[in-house]
Amino acid sequence: MDDINKFQEIEKKLQFLASPGIRPGLARLSHLLLLLGNPERKFKAVHVVGTNGKGSTASTLSSILKESGYKTALYTSPHLVSFGERLSIGGEEALPEMWERALGIIEMGIVSSDRLRSDPPTYFELITAAAFMIIAEEDVDIAVVEAGLGGRLDATNILSDVILTLITPIGIDHSEYLGNSLASVAKEKFAVMRPAIPAIFSGGEEDIESIFFDTAFKKGTQAQVLRRLCSYGTLHISFEGTDFYVESECLCADYHTPLIGTHQTENAALALAGACVLKFSSKTKFENITFPALYNGVISVKWPGRFEIIKKKSPLLIVDGAHNPHALKRLAENTGIIYGSESFNMVVAMMKDKDISESLDIIKKMGTSLYCTQVPGMDRSLSAKDLLAMAEEKNIRCAGKWEDPTLAVEKSLGTGKDTICCGSLFLSGYIKKHFDD
Repeated sequence: MDDINKFQEIEKKLQFLASPGIRPGLARLSHLLLLLGNPERKFKAVHVVGTNGKGSTASTLSSILKESGYKTALYTSPHLVSFGERLSIGGEEALPEMWERALGIIEMGIVSSDRLRSDPPTYFELITAAAFMIIAEEDVDIAVVEAGLGGRLDATNILSDVILTLITPIGIDHSEYLGNSLASVAKEKFAVMRPAIPAIFSGGEEDIESIFFDTAFKKGTQAQVLRRLCSYGTLHISFEGTDFYVESECLCADYHTPLIGTHQTENAALALAGACVLKFSSKTKFENITFPALYNGVISVKWPGRFEIIKKKSPLLIVDGAHNPHALKRLAENTGIIYGSESFNMVVAMMKDKDISESLDIIKKMGTSLYCTQVPGMDRSLSAKDLLAMAEEKNIRCAGKWEDPTLAVEKSLGTGKDTICCGSLFLSGYIKKHFDD
């Protein structure tokens, strides 16, 4: 059995063991980890939270730490194509055998506990517990852990030895769990900060930054907003990546990341600032982080599904993880820079629990032709029919609806125009699986 099939079997096992849905809270996971010997206490971690850009920031920092010679774990979610994408050790995906062993021990723990048999952990809680077991067993120097929903009740917030918190831009998402206002979401995100532990926030509106500093003051957190630590800006964006500069007391240089977009400048700058904190903090002592490691880490980062060109012959096929208004605004900004007045098509599927109306307003301003689709086999996905109806109500130029995303992509590419697939990371993963060169 190859790794792909092994990971599919692991997913089936997880779904069998897990309770359904998203159920915020740490009690179940805390009890499970206690039965497992508390692996979350056995490694140092950088906790990356926020709304958009978490994965790009986490993968860039992990790449820098790897280039510095440290054995580094990277835990992210969700995956695009293979479950194995969620955890890497030293830049390589954790082997399926590692996951199988961890899940076997977890299953025994659940069976032995009356409490967990009657109230099983969720899918994400099980994955997180298994990942923490693997990370602890691999005796890494440091783990970079991306939050899920990213609040005080997120499973990853159970980490014990967090030595740095990085907070990416805040936007409204998962409002049923985090609140309906930007302020309420921000409060949930900022609640993960630890007393006396450095935290860097990408920054945002003045009232959000006020909440950040108020929360940090109450917790005794060493808090900074990114722009107060360094100045940074985008120099050039192309299909090859993003050139940018960062200037601060400890570093002043131009960089290149293969990740595309002005927002990737901010994500990379946050990772670089985090790396500098790790190097110079008297508590962390990661002295091996050097300028060559910073540069090489940024230039060699890999993070699929974010303005990723998966068909490189014209017309191009691009997948992007933009799935909420905040991310779609970034996508609109970047396509405006890259394409100018040149037209392109968009294949879009969206989840029912997202802000579809505002997202469509942004897509309308992009002036593109919209190919409406859905994610097969996913109840959360808005139907192609309903997405088309909502888009037409807003007078968006629509090419039609396709229940099968592959047909929508083929129809779009058949016009000879570049095609961008977005609206859901699940759609990005589906398209990558079927079209990736």
